[in-house]
Amino acid sequence: MWILREIRQRGGVVGFHDFMELALYHSEHGYYASKKYPWGRDGDYLTAPTASGWYGATWAGFLTDLAARAGARCRLFDLAAGDGSFVASVLDGLGERAVDVLAGVTAVERSTALRARAGARLADAAVGVEITAIVEARSADPAVIHASELYDAMPVHRVEQTPEGLMELVVAVEAGGLEWRRRAADPELIRYFDEHGVQLADGQIAEVNPAAEQFHREMLEEAGEGIVLVLDYGYDAASLYNPRGRRHGSLVSYRRHRVGRDLLDSPGEQDLTAHVNWDDLRRAAADCLWEEIALMPLAEFLVRAGIGERVDEAGYGMEAELDADTVTARQEIKRLLDPEGMGSDLKVLIQGRGELGRIAKEILCEPL
Repeated sequence: MWILREIRQRGGVVGFHDFMELALYHSEHGYYASKKYPWGRDGDYLTAPTASGWYGATWAGFLTDLAARAGARCRLFDLAAGDGSFVASVLDGLGERAVDVLAGVTAVERSTALRARAGARLADAAVGVEITAIVEARSADPAVIHASELYDAMPVHRVEQTPEGLMELVVAVEAGGLEWRRRAADPELIRYFDEHGVQLADGQIAEVNPAAEQFHREMLEEAGEGIVLVLDYGYDAASLYNPRGRRHGSLVSYRRHRVGRDLLDSPGEQDLTAHVNWDDLRRAAADCLWEEIALMPLAEFLVRAGIGERVDEAGYGMEAELDADTVTARQEIKRLLDPEGMGSDLKVLIQGRGELGRIAKEILCEPL
């Protein structure tokens, strides 16, 4: 197995953070490099931008509203852009308005294979599209940053609270396979819980991503002002590390739409994901003087951003004839708004600074 060779080259033992980095992002064998289409009905999981074009259509209306109220075009930054599905659906929703609403688009994607697919998909875009592996949020135009399931795919450290103290769970090569081991946790990991006021229970397992706060801070500092919308699965620290709800942590695998807990199985062939600590992103924003506009379920965001208006404009509203197209459209909308699914489980954290932040707050926080 390729990953056994990689770990042996590093001494035979690596932290789970390094294992997850290899399993997901190895340039040849990593999940996002080797999987042709990791998401979608024929993939391993669904994301809001790929589950339905109505997500992008709603964003098209939202961006149009933002640009009109600001009196200026925006530059859209799509982080973890994948194969360009979200950008393509936004541009499709904008149609001829794209050049009046967007000064340009920057699509950021780590995977070389996915960047190539995005480039082919967006080659004939109505506005300039830059596809890059490096996050650069600087723009002369008002910045709108979209990050869908970026933070939950970042490699995490895994720890366990024991009577001897906090231990880090690591991955070792043993007898031609992989096994879990423990070692004393780095002081940085102990400090993380202290700073968040969290005390894990004995036997409790948890995930830690100290890099999330630093990454978010650097991105906001570079943007200067604008708005950022983070779509992800997460909780505040008190809830995320509550032993009654997540005694074994939030880390899971996804394969063929099935959730698994065997995290060391088939590296590079299954997705690995851990819930986001919203307080990390809040701390970063506070350091950069960005305001939290709202944290709301995906369904509420879509309603406030105008999905109802987009449905009516497309002719699929309550007065529409109940034909096959209408039924299909409504099924897709229901998938996004489902209170028993992603409509409730996925959350949108909105942060802003400057005039665009003020306008976004008006749009998204006015009484329904």
